[in-house]
Amino acid sequence: MSNVFKAILVLACVSVAWAVQNDKGDTTAEQQQAIEKAVLKTHIQMTQADNNLDVDKFFSYILDFDKGLIIQDGRLFQTRQEAYEVVKKGFEGISQLKRSYEQTHVTVISPETALLTAQGTSTVTLSDGQTFSSPFAVSMVYVLRDGQWKVLHGHYSVPNPR
Repeated sequence: MSNVFKAILVLACVSVAWAVQNDKGDTTAEQQQAIEKAVLKTHIQMTQADNNLDVDKFFSYILDFDKGLIIQDGRLFQTRQEAYEVVKKGFEGISQLKRSYEQTHVTVISPETALLTAQGTSTVTLSDGQTFSSPFAVSMVYVLRDGQWKVLHGHYSVPNPR
């Protein structure tokens, strides 16, 4: 993906987030804080499942439908099952995963929708003891369904090497 296209995509996402941040409907400041706290709690639980290499628990926080749910490094997974299988296969041969976040932001879009954007570092230890670290960025749209915050859409990427 060209840097120009990436820049346009980032600017579009920032514009949308800024626009919706200024129009949260009838959401009070206290409600917004409660939503941010609940989304962050769910995100922490997802990260714990990810760090524990628990694919089933991780996917329990992802809405169950098949409409372009997850994008990873430029690849759009067509179904939830396809994304599940890729993540499960990716965990094979890994003895330890530590995904840490340096910056995490929640933008409340409505009482039932929030955008989480974050950047951090993944450190992976393979079964043979080799360890690798890499920066990443993630954006996730969370929706409130049946009293639980679930990921409606997720996008995970690593920066291009310079």
